[in-house]
Amino acid sequence: MPLAVLTVLLLQTTAADSAALRHANGRIPPMVTAVRVQRAPVLDGKLDDPAWRLATAPVTDFRQIDPDEGKPASESTAVLVVYDDHAIYLGARLFDSDPRRIAKRLVRRDADSQSDEFRVLFDSYHDHRTAYRFVVNPAGVKSDLFWGDDGGFSDDSWDPVWQAAVAVDSLGWTAELRIPFSQLRFSHAAEQVWGVRFVRWIQRKQEFDMFPFVGKTETGLASRFAHLLGLRDIPAPRRLELLPYSVGRGTYHEPAVAANPFDERSHYFGGAGLDLKYGVTSNLTVDAAFNPDFGQVEIDPAFVNLTAFEQFLPERRPFFVEGRDIFTLGGNGGGFNDFSGTPQFFYSRRIGRPPQGAPTSPGQFADVPDNTTIIGAAKLSGKTTSWSLGVLEALTARETAAVADTITGARYTDEVQPLTNYFVGRLRRDFRGGNTHLGFLATAVNRRLDAPALLFLRRAAYAAGVDLFHRFAASLGGSYIRGDTAAIQAAQLFSNRYFQRPDAHSFHYDPSRTSLAGLTGDLYVNKVAGNWLWGLAGSTTTPGFEVNDLGFQRRVDRISSAATVGYHWTRPGKVFREASALAWVGPSWNYDLDNILKALGAFSFGTFRNFWGYNANVTYSAQALDDRLTRGGPLAATPAAWNASAEVFSDLRRPVSFDASASYSANDAGGWTWDVIPSVQVRPSGAVSFSVGPEYFIGTDAAHYVTAVIDPSATATLGARYVFAELAQHSLNVALRLNVTFSPMLSFQLYAQPFTFAGDYRDFRELRATRTYTFNVYGRDNASTIAYDGAANTYTADPDGAGPAPAFTFDNPDFRTRSLRSNAVLRWEYRPGSTLFVVWTQSRQGDFGDPSFDLARDLGRELLHDRPTNVFLVKVNYWLSR
Repeated sequence: MPLAVLTVLLLQTTAADSAALRHANGRIPPMVTAVRVQRAPVLDGKLDDPAWRLATAPVTDFRQIDPDEGKPASESTAVLVVYDDHAIYLGARLFDSDPRRIAKRLVRRDADSQSDEFRVLFDSYHDHRTAYRFVVNPAGVKSDLFWGDDGGFSDDSWDPVWQAAVAVDSLGWTAELRIPFSQLRFSHAAEQVWGVRFVRWIQRKQEFDMFPFVGKTETGLASRFAHLLGLRDIPAPRRLELLPYSVGRGTYHEPAVAANPFDERSHYFGGAGLDLKYGVTSNLTVDAAFNPDFGQVEIDPAFVNLTAFEQFLPERRPFFVEGRDIFTLGGNGGGFNDFSGTPQFFYSRRIGRPPQGAPTSPGQFADVPDNTTIIGAAKLSGKTTSWSLGVLEALTARETAAVADTITGARYTDEVQPLTNYFVGRLRRDFRGGNTHLGFLATAVNRRLDAPALLFLRRAAYAAGVDLFHRFAASLGGSYIRGDTAAIQAAQLFSNRYFQRPDAHSFHYDPSRTSLAGLTGDLYVNKVAGNWLWGLAGSTTTPGFEVNDLGFQRRVDRISSAATVGYHWTRPGKVFREASALAWVGPSWNYDLDNILKALGAFSFGTFRNFWGYNANVTYSAQALDDRLTRGGPLAATPAAWNASAEVFSDLRRPVSFDASASYSANDAGGWTWDVIPSVQVRPSGAVSFSVGPEYFIGTDAAHYVTAVIDPSATATLGARYVFAELAQHSLNVALRLNVTFSPMLSFQLYAQPFTFAGDYRDFRELRATRTYTFNVYGRDNASTIAYDGAANTYTADPDGAGPAPAFTFDNPDFRTRSLRSNAVLRWEYRPGSTLFVVWTQSRQGDFGDPSFDLARDLGRELLHDRPTNVFLVKVNYWLSR
């Protein structure tokens, strides 16, 4: 737009903008008007197209959120909105007093660019709960995000097809955005009212400008938007999107055992499939995948899990990540209280998981699939003004393992995973303009169990729940599983439950059961607006609750509560620009009303005047009872302990920035840990960044579980001896990342993670009595003895020497592991919505019984001697829309 025309429009709208601001402060949202044009603007980033002259008054009243809350933006911004039958268009003039200092870095799509940005957010449903965010920086890099639950949930995997053009000139920079109506969801109404927000980020000033202005002490996202008017008679967009793909993969490695007939030096795979997205209506969409490739381009990090509980890993497969918010039940209402043990009803990594069974035929070698094949999957999602709907259905194949007996020459085929169907359904109703909602969720897993060896799996698993959000957040859910007695026995003995505990009163182990049911629920009451903040919360899960067939939970049998109070400073002072400080208390019990947690703590976080930041935390846990230490045995105790942690990060505007955190914990039994994580990010140019982030962990666990041995003479511990050891742990892993962006459409990423971990078990001991944290050390207490057999790599312990207790033997648990995982990805969006991926992945791993920790050996000279596995992958898809 010519400067003279824009200046006239600015003068004409001063009074209107002031009135809009007054309405916003009075809780009446300001208004923005979109104008229909017959000829769409040509996107070149110059704002000189005739269509922009037809726009009504530009939006100019941007106010600062940071660094000076409430003050007018330091640089002027003007935004225009027009539309035609196919798309909505935004034109933004972002004035800058020093255009040479505009930050414009090249990064891949959706990555944090550390640049100036223009953002627009649409609440196209106008439900005051959901928002679509579109972002562009002065280098033309785009990102997009879907917000749900009025800002309580975000999904950055959402990748709509839209266009943007930018230009930098002597006045600052300009941006033009074209967002097709087919990429948004809205009502059928002839006259539309949407919510809208415009945001400008000025990187060098760390300035966050917004229209309409919303103070830091106010809560909500879409519920605070302006109203976008003028959208009339939008034709129903064509919503059929096809994404056919082809993939080729080659795997190369040196066989671990030369005689293994299944361990080939190379293996090749080729496939093709189709992803489909069809808009049944303007607010109801079906996603389907035929012969899908659900492999993930990114790799999971290496880890060592020494607990009795499963490791949680994030979902990375786009089909399951996109739109996952609709399948989330419950939540903490936006407060600070949170319970780590709260069950997750839907954990999509269950679909396509590694086979759960093992070959049973005799043989020296077996070929077991790495993952279960997903035959097909479909999602239906949609929203009206008041209702939200989500349905997901997936079918995974029956998987078999090939077994070879090289002595007899026999070959066998064993089923290791049954044909399985997964279902998730979600329905939610909004009331009071989105300020209240009531929702329902149901999940189902059904397995075809034909092989006797797989009867340890549940034949069926069902769960359902209801959640309510008003001025509080509450949820209530139930579960039911059924199967063979072997399946329900396994469920009762599993580490999240331990029904075999000999001193439990609220449940018992029943080997004849063929079903199990339970309940879970929580309640949160929060004050999250204003300077003073507080929250009260309670949560419980009964012993029989089980959702691990399609969800995720670490433990049941708990009753937890929490209370938090704190203060949020929003006005810049002499030291801080913004800061918060809170204190909390959180006791927990099991269903026998044993007090299993007595914890309190405080934490604080904030930003300094120089744009550095920090967070700090301190926690104290008093001595309490422990119903998990003996892993199915009687109650023990946990010693009093404390933990302190802190993190400091520098100004991210600089070419070199750092983030350093450290944590120290100790308990009354002599256990302690140090965890140190420094990281540095270097940006030598606007298109290249490199980061290195080592994590060093060292510590001693005063009593780490080793094994349990039945012994009727161990009356003090109810007929069994629970063996522990002092465990010395050392680990180091280093995350290395290189990002090179050639254009907004072409990028290269390299990731590498060398990792080593050593666990040295010493001073073996047994629990002395129930409900305590005291131990008899073998070879020192109670005339006991212990001997190590180096040839067999076992220990033999006699608990009372010449006494009546029998001696027993257990394996030496010492270990050391090291690995190197690396991943290189070239990504090219060669046309809108169509992408080519070229991926190389290498993994190396070595496992040893020697627990010595030697970085020069394990991350240096010997690491590259470990047998590598190389995977090369090429995947191309082509987006079609009509």
